[in-house]
Amino acid sequence: MARTAGEHFLAGKRTCCESILMAGCEALGIKSELVPDIALGLAGGVGLQGDACGVLTSGAMVLALAIARKETEYPKKKMRIAQAAGRLHSEFKKQFGCTDCRTLCGLDLTTEEGMKKLAEGVKAEKCAKFVEAGAKLLARELDAT
Repeated sequence: MARTAGEHFLAGKRTCCESILMAGCEALGIKSELVPDIALGLAGGVGLQGDACGVLTSGAMVLALAIARKETEYPKKKMRIAQAAGRLHSEFKKQFGCTDCRTLCGLDLTTEEGMKKLAEGVKAEKCAKFVEAGAKLLARELDAT
C-alpha cells in the first residue's frame, strides 16, 4: 500500500489525501467514480488551512469504509471506526511529533510562496515520507480490523 500511495502521490501528481484514499480503496477492492475527488477538500490540512494532515483524514475515511463493510450495528461500527482512526492518529503523532500539515511540511499553503515551495521540492522531500509512513500505518490498521 505504501508503494501504491507513493506512486499516486509523486508520479501521479495527486495530493496526500487523494493518494492515501486511492491506495486504501484499491486494497479494499472499492471502485467508485468519487475516488479520489471526495478527498480533495482535505488537501493541505483541510482546504489548505494547515490543520490535520490529509494522510490522517483520508486514512480515517479508508478505515471507516473497511469497518463499515464488516460491522452493521451502528454503535459498534461507530466505536470501532473511532478507535481505529484514533490508533492511526496516535501512531502517526508518535512517529512525527505532530499531526498538522503546516508544522509537518513547514509551509503556509494559503500563500503563493507556500504552494511554490511545495511544488519545488517539499512535496518530494518531506510530504512523500508522511504518505509512505501513513500508508504503512493504515495497512497495519486495516490488517487488524
